[in-house]
Amino acid sequence: MVPAPAKGPFGAGARVLLCLVAVLTGGVLGFVPAVALAARRRRRADVLGAVVVGALAVLLVACAVIAGGDKHATVANGTGQALVGVLMLGAPVHFLLMDRRQVWGAPSPAPLPGYWQPVPAPVYQQPVPRPAGPVPMYQQPQTQTQTQPQPQPQPQPQTQPAAAPLDELQQLGELLRRQAEDGGR
Repeated sequence: MVPAPAKGPFGAGARVLLCLVAVLTGGVLGFVPAVALAARRRRRADVLGAVVVGALAVLLVACAVIAGGDKHATVANGTGQALVGVLMLGAPVHFLLMDRRQVWGAPSPAPLPGYWQPVPAPVYQQPVPRPAGPVPMYQQPQTQTQTQPQPQPQPQPQTQPAAAPLDELQQLGELLRRQAEDGGR
């Protein structure tokens, strides 16, 4: 069974080693960082980059074989020297640019079930002006853009004052306090 590829950029040590492979071998193994990146991410662009860098490495070896010891093979020598520069410097730079966190696009972790999920804010077409003072509960806020007549306010039935829940909470607290004192003795 083949293990799943690791997610996320390479560590600092692996980056240094992969870049040194290309530099210390004179570009001959310049394809190694690109292949490592393509094997890890498995994206089409990374595989294409590895193929291009690999083709340049093969072309470098072909130029070295063609030029051999012949000092008059200037085209092969010039092409080989250019490829050495590209593979020694370009391959590590390509690897380092493609191995950044921004390019990896790390997905955000999935939210745990049962916890609050962020909801995108609604988009309003037009801002609604707010009145300066307090607005009674039975009236609509007055806006300048409103042209319809306001409905007549309906008389509200008398309800218990808001202090009633507070009184009930105080009574409940007093009852719990008494029970705690009686049970502790």
